[in-house]
Amino acid sequence: MFRLSVSALLLFVVIDAQLQAADAKPQAAAKPAEVKLAANETAIYITNMHCPTCAKKIAGKLYRVKGVMKVKTDVKKNLAIVTPQSKKQVDVKAVWAAVQAAGFKPAKLVGPQGTYVAQEKSKDPVKQTESAAPQPS
Repeated sequence: MFRLSVSALLLFVVIDAQLQAADAKPQAAAKPAEVKLAANETAIYITNMHCPTCAKKIAGKLYRVKGVMKVKTDVKKNLAIVTPQSKKQVDVKAVWAAVQAAGFKPAKLVGPQGTYVAQEKSKDPVKQTESAAPQPS
């Protein structure tokens, strides 16, 4: 009976040590998932979109932008995909402002006009140039 208790205690100590070691490892930063877009679609990566209510609030503001036909949100990816009306393009600044008006921070916008990121001070969209893109190592 004593051996069984000692064995169980040792097993518990080993498992606890492994769990603590796993917690101590630094976590890799989550990368935005690659999204396949149609030629006319625009993807907006949004910070703090954590529930369906947030997604509905953002979609409601995006539908008010001139030329927007469809909005699809993905809470898990912190993403909204905007489809414009036929033969039209959405205004990048208007879409960016709509997300801000909903109370959220757009982090990145990818669309037919290019890739935009938030400017440091003003948080307005700034077109990202090829040289500003991270270089593969």
